[in-house]
Amino acid sequence: MAVTVTVESVIPHILQNDAVFLDTRSPAEYEHAHIPGALSFPLMSNEERAIIGTIYKQQGRQAAVTEGFRLIGPRFAEFVEKAHQITEGKKVFLYCWRGGMRSGIMAWILSMGGVPVTVIKGGYKAYRHWALSTFSVQKSIAIIGGKTGSRKTELLHELKNNNQYIIDLEELAHHKGSAFGALGMLPQPSTEQFENSLALLWHRAPDDAPVWLENESNKIGRCAIPMSLFEQMREAVCYELDVPYEERKQHILKSYGCFDRESLAACN
Repeated sequence: MAVTVTVESVIPHILQNDAVFLDTRSPAEYEHAHIPGALSFPLMSNEERAIIGTIYKQQGRQAAVTEGFRLIGPRFAEFVEKAHQITEGKKVFLYCWRGGMRSGIMAWILSMGGVPVTVIKGGYKAYRHWALSTFSVQKSIAIIGGKTGSRKTELLHELKNNNQYIIDLEELAHHKGSAFGALGMLPQPSTEQFENSLALLWHRAPDDAPVWLENESNKIGRCAIPMSLFEQMREAVCYELDVPYEERKQHILKSYGCFDRESLAACN
């Protein structure tokens, strides 16, 4: 049986990026959301998972397990070879949805192939529980406010350059928060993935100094700020930037004026 550890014990490894995390769920599950930094290492494809799920419902566990081995058996060597290539001697953690069959089978395959692995107890579900509970931890927050074009983000990163702890919510959400906020940005993550990444930054925030954030609505594009964190933001001191209209207008034109009319019109 594979060695198991709690999700709390692996958080330092995630933060320090000193281990390899392999997500054995299907590609679709991984794409929706995963532990930040984890690599997709699916035991089954999306189609195979659907087949096994149907067999499990109609014929039971044993029939599903038998069919699962029939489908993935020819790929055992491929799993081992790929794991050796990407782990490079680092500590390896595996997880599936609840730390059950899929991660257990993959742990057995890789261990037999000479890749020592550790399974995260409770799997991805345990990480989600940890992430969501993290936002209820009270921190000292300082908010930067101001109208669009006030250069709030620039000030936020200037504070970072002066050794202040910041969390750039818009950077995490791949959205600048305004009507044109998606222009020039990467596709937005799911709210779930946004929360997964934000939880690590919130956990790492100091207890003896403020966490600097921009003033945001409860949604940045399609990404929703966890309500327990948003309530803390609403109660925090807000430093409002009072920037003249012409200066704000020039900054907006510089930020968005480079985009074509069609792209700008599509944002309305």
